Amino acid sequence: MIKVNYEGAIKDFVDAYDKVDHDLWNGTAGPILAVRKYIRDHYLIQQGYRCAYCKIEKKEEHGYTWDIEHILAKSIYPEFLFHPENLAIACKECNNPKDDHDILVGVRSVSYPRGVGRYKIIHPHFDVYEDHIEIAVVDGRRIYRVLNNAKGKATYTLCNLSRFDYKYAGWDSFDSAMVAEFSRFLDNCPADANPAEIKRMLGHLSFVERH
Repeated sequence: MIKVNYEGAIKDFVDAYDKVDHDLWNGTAGPILAVRKYIRDHYLIQQGYRCAYCKIEKKEEHGYTWDIEHILAKSIYPEFLFHPENLAIACKECNNPKDDHDILVGVRSVSYPRGVGRYKIIHPHFDVYEDHIEIAVVDGRRIYRVLNNAKGKATYTLCNLSRFDYKYAGWDSFDSAMVAEFSRFLDNCPADANPAEIKRMLGHLSFVERH
């Protein structure tokens, strides 16, 4: 994925950022509006209008559908607010549960941490998505198969990709008890299970309501 390149007035604004006051990102007037649009338009094209984490395609361009994703949360790492490799596009259904979780591995550094080993989840710029999660579409529904217990499982859990699987299995609700059961399911699901086998196993999961 080609990272965003700032130019002109956009570059001037980014260069003037003090690397501390990340609240300017949420401004409702002024140059930040043009900056956010510039970033969003760039990564929508680069990602083919697909979310960085669930890969679902949505052809809308506005902020009601898409969030500009700060891979390292801006509240924790304000110095990387405009860093091109810290930016991507994510759907709100993935970005909201990810929220401000710290996904960095190891100690904080002055420069932006590069390399796949520095992140707990799939990094949109550094990782090959298919090395960690496989997506199958059966009967028009998506199912996500985690390929490892590291980044694959962490991305699945943190971005709530289980929401697709409970819809696939025909469940109407999904609470914390079900999340825990799903975690155990992921640990025990055979790596070579096909979508039909996964659907059958999902149908046999049982849940205890917790109060």
